[in-house]
Amino acid sequence: MRIVIVSNRLPVNIIKDKKTNNNKFQKSSGGLVTSIGAYTEKMTDLSYAWIGWPGVSITNKQDKEEITSSLKDIHSYPVFLSEKEMDKFYLGFCNRTIWPLFHYFPTITDFNKDQYEEYKSVNVKFLKTLSEIINPQEDIIWIHDYHLMLLPNLLRQEYPNLTIGFFLHIPFPAYEVFQLLPSKWRLEILEGMLGADLVGFHTHEYVDNFLRALLRFKGLENNFGIVNDKGRLVKIGTHPISIDYLKFSNTSKTPFVVNKVKEIHSQFNNQKILFSVDRLDYTKGILNRLLGFEHFLEHNPNWIQRIVLIIIVVPSRIGVYHYQQMKRQIDETIGRINGKFSTVDWIPIVYKFDSLDFENLIAFYNASDIMLVTPLRDGMNLVAKEFIASKTNKEGVLILSEMAGSAKELLEAIIINPNSVEEISDAIKLALDIPKEEQIQRIEKMQNRISRYNVFRWVSDYLNELNKIVLSQNQMESQFINEKVEEKIISLYLKSKKRIIILDYDGTLVEFTESPKSALPTKELIHLMHTLLQSNNVVAIVSGRDKETLQHWFENLNIILIAEHGAFYKYPNTSWRLYQNNIDLNWKKAINNILHLYTDRLPGSFIEEKTFSTVFHYRNADSETSLSFIPELNGHLQNFLANTNLKVYKGNKILEIKPSSIGKHNIVEILNLKEYDFCLAIGDDYTDEDMFKVLPENAITIKVGEISTLAKYNIKNPHQVRKLLEKLANAI
Repeated sequence: MRIVIVSNRLPVNIIKDKKTNNNKFQKSSGGLVTSIGAYTEKMTDLSYAWIGWPGVSITNKQDKEEITSSLKDIHSYPVFLSEKEMDKFYLGFCNRTIWPLFHYFPTITDFNKDQYEEYKSVNVKFLKTLSEIINPQEDIIWIHDYHLMLLPNLLRQEYPNLTIGFFLHIPFPAYEVFQLLPSKWRLEILEGMLGADLVGFHTHEYVDNFLRALLRFKGLENNFGIVNDKGRLVKIGTHPISIDYLKFSNTSKTPFVVNKVKEIHSQFNNQKILFSVDRLDYTKGILNRLLGFEHFLEHNPNWIQRIVLIIIVVPSRIGVYHYQQMKRQIDETIGRINGKFSTVDWIPIVYKFDSLDFENLIAFYNASDIMLVTPLRDGMNLVAKEFIASKTNKEGVLILSEMAGSAKELLEAIIINPNSVEEISDAIKLALDIPKEEQIQRIEKMQNRISRYNVFRWVSDYLNELNKIVLSQNQMESQFINEKVEEKIISLYLKSKKRIIILDYDGTLVEFTESPKSALPTKELIHLMHTLLQSNNVVAIVSGRDKETLQHWFENLNIILIAEHGAFYKYPNTSWRLYQNNIDLNWKKAINNILHLYTDRLPGSFIEEKTFSTVFHYRNADSETSLSFIPELNGHLQNFLANTNLKVYKGNKILEIKPSSIGKHNIVEILNLKEYDFCLAIGDDYTDEDMFKVLPENAITIKVGEISTLAKYNIKNPHQVRKLLEKLANAI
């Protein structure tokens, strides 16, 4: 087994050596590379490959070949992208559309069609590179983040049985925010992510948002986080990413870090140190953090010259306008605050626009008394976990935004709303007042939690969950008709002398449509029925449809028609007959009055009147509203119909009310099944279960869909039903 990791960037960047002009590798930065890189480095027996962009646009063919060859030595495979592609894909759609929108900044979100088309094109490029190296029978593909949300489904189309995981490292926004994307884009993104077997998020909130989007935009419900997408199971799960705890903890004890901590304390004259380190990004709340510190100094003048804020801003996405604008605002704000409060021998804010190497970062974590992590929105934020893991003396306080995913785990931090300058200021004051004993208790609890759920546990838990859902999918697949079962059915079919084929219509012979009236039989379906009849078969269509519709559709075929689930039946060249006489219909007026009340409350729903039943349709109603609304209606009807011979039947986006004496269980008498030595019955809903229950033991019964059933076999969808019938029709 090999894990193939797919991300926007490789774990290394290609850079030109200024002296030799040769290409060399430099380790990439970022939480994903840090976390998964720690896993691949430690698990020496792990077979893995990593696919991504090498960090630079290469045009020369020879350079591409040399880089590709060199990268293989470190299990990496490049996806080469031109500067134009990166401009529209990465700087464009990824960072001007998805990044701001998913972080709840809709006012600075671009909706550029050309950039989205490039996004699609780059996802296809990743597919092509993957196709060149993967072994579909052995490899596990693990795709990461918002740059590649279309890739899982692209892979699924090419390799239906491939094991695919997808993890989104940024927030998945609330339905109302996701809805801002053009309808085509959002559907393609949802379908893209659903190509995976397991879709992972950092928090339950993001999972709920995604499930709600699936319900609202695709009408897909979930069962304990498992979604059935066209007969394939997809698990949606919470898997909060973590860090290599021991790496941070052990590095804190090295002589370099210990001496560096002493140096920092000496440099700042043992002032209280607030520390902040972030990539330059408008989502990180850096400006509010500065304003919160300013507010603290204004309202707590006794701390002037006794406290310092050390703020590190790591350069990022310099080419994006909003980042350039933010850099200017940060510079101006820091200059203003320092000008306002500085004395001859004290500056309140020490600012560095650069990155820190690992050991120096650990030293600053250890030297600081208070860590400020106040993003306006963040998928996880590993800085908070790194700070906690680095605290060997367990002294210090973490101030953490409630908008960061890590706030769901680091409960002992001081949790604040980052939009409130006053809350940030108050949190600083509170942190300074917390006794050392309490600081130690808080840090210790968080350390215990992070040390147990470290990056190795994160990876193993995710891969175990991925394996579980694949096993569940395989178990479900095993109940579907396969080639061997098809051959058995055809063999029995050919050996028989008198055959009958009993078929439901909606959801069995044809797919469901928005309106029942639009589910007309195609010319191909009529031809298929005609071919079956020519092979000396008896064909019966047993449907919930009214008799007029069935006769209109199939009047030119010599087939048996059974309408309204067995209330009416008609042999070829005869008139319609009523199965049961003297059926009381006085109940319909009262039921219709109830249903009309509910159609007014549920836009998109409608009532279908049949002779002996009434059907409440809600296929076109809002999926989320229906989810809570239909149980209410069902309960109302059940209570109203108690102690009557009427029943409420829940079908595919319908509720049907009819007498219990009417049903497909009556077909045994209608069709006189004892005459036949081959009986095939196929149906898709609750009414067909009544039919399966009463058919002869030697009957071949097939349920459309994956739902547990009384039928002997399952088949995935109407398309496969038609394919099976074609094989039977052509077998003779």
